[in-house]
Amino acid sequence: MDTSVTSTAILTITDQLGGYNRSSWVFTAYLLTFCGFQLIWAKLSDILTRKAIIVASLFIFTVFSGACGASQTLTQLIMFRWVQGIGGCGIFALTQLVFFELVPPRKWPIFVSLVTGVVALALVAGPLIGGALSTGTKWRWIFLLNVPVCAVAIIALLVMFPSKLWNEPAVTDRGGLSMTSHLRRLDVLGSIFLLGICILASTGFQQAALGYAWTSSFVLPLFLLVIPFIIAFFTWQWLVTTRFKYPEPLLPWRFCQSRICLGMLLNSYLTGTVLMVCLVQIPQRFMTVNGLSSLDAAVRMLPFGAFVPGGSSLAAVLMGKPKVPPCIIILVGAVLQLIGAVFLSRIPTDPHIHSPQYAFQVLIGLGVGFLAAGLILLVPYAMEKRDLAVGTASVSQFRVLGGLIGISVASSLSTPYLRHHLIDVLPLDLVLAVMEKTEALHMLSGATLDNVRAIFGESYNLQIKFVIGFAAAQIPTTALMWTGQVVNPVQHS
Repeated sequence: MDTSVTSTAILTITDQLGGYNRSSWVFTAYLLTFCGFQLIWAKLSDILTRKAIIVASLFIFTVFSGACGASQTLTQLIMFRWVQGIGGCGIFALTQLVFFELVPPRKWPIFVSLVTGVVALALVAGPLIGGALSTGTKWRWIFLLNVPVCAVAIIALLVMFPSKLWNEPAVTDRGGLSMTSHLRRLDVLGSIFLLGICILASTGFQQAALGYAWTSSFVLPLFLLVIPFIIAFFTWQWLVTTRFKYPEPLLPWRFCQSRICLGMLLNSYLTGTVLMVCLVQIPQRFMTVNGLSSLDAAVRMLPFGAFVPGGSSLAAVLMGKPKVPPCIIILVGAVLQLIGAVFLSRIPTDPHIHSPQYAFQVLIGLGVGFLAAGLILLVPYAMEKRDLAVGTASVSQFRVLGGLIGISVASSLSTPYLRHHLIDVLPLDLVLAVMEKTEALHMLSGATLDNVRAIFGESYNLQIKFVIGFAAAQIPTTALMWTGQVVNPVQHS
């Protein structure tokens, strides 16, 4: 939920703390660590048991949720969101993983429906809760509410969750290795390379969004450094997969050699971009262009949010007894996203709310739900048993990575567009005021206000046009991973 809860509250937060032009960091700071540590948590759970690592990650998330709620500046909030994301990614990755170990294979389609439905429902609930609490200083409760809820969850896990699952690696590994030997399995260097890629790329786009030229010393060197980090990451993964016994690779090289695995990871990345850009920009559009409150904006986003879990549930049903191949489900989801994005990018920018956009939200939401369910259910069938933990975490991590980079790119496109075009209709001091705090829109009226709202509308349409490319790319990516295999639990029983 914390990946989306600030989407409707961010304007209220920045109106109080300032820094609207840096607001996307509230999302990307969380997503950076949420993305960068999933595979590390998965590997640690192989060594130290699932229960210990789930409780540890939940504890970190709880403590720094409280810290986020106590933030006095936007910089403090961004810093605490970094650490909150470390805990959040452990919870997210391991919760999906343990169900494959807790339930028999014949019930995996039901599991996929439940888990993807709950995850998607959380993404829907986030904007609603954020919108409801984002009046005055109440926005702090969108973080503080995590503390009592997670405290109860920690106690419940300590009491009810098995100390060790009979089939988890920490139990089945009978090699008698010491803790030091076990820790050697962690690919720390690979994690540093991956996190470096994420930080450099997202920071470069954020700097561009702040107005620095793409060729300036504040932007270009960051992008240039991404290249050696990417080369180093994949070179290192090849080495540790093919040449070394330790550490165990974050991304086994066999994933890169399998067209199905490679297609799954690429599709996860692409749909993550579509999901997160829509979650962030749809409610903000309703608030800035149509003048709605944060809660009203969250309600207006329900057609998108509700059909993400609805699409996941429908896809899981279709992959169950009807035995529709997951790749068919994924392809249909990609087409639905593409159609919805094309039409959503053409919404008029006047203050009137145009009702057809709700149908376009439904199409994108269904498409995202289809892909989420199809990709998760393919993991235990497309990947070897030894890769179940890393495969599940990889699919989740690449989806978050897509959202992280997607938000950064969308911000780097729309924020300079806003700044450039607002100067044509407003004095410089008002442009700076609007870019710092959107509540400055209340200082405007008449035709001037309509013109400014229209500029905001065009900036959001620009973001959706960017999304069109990612939705379209899912079609050839699905062709890359094409297999007519249906879900057949018998072979995994």
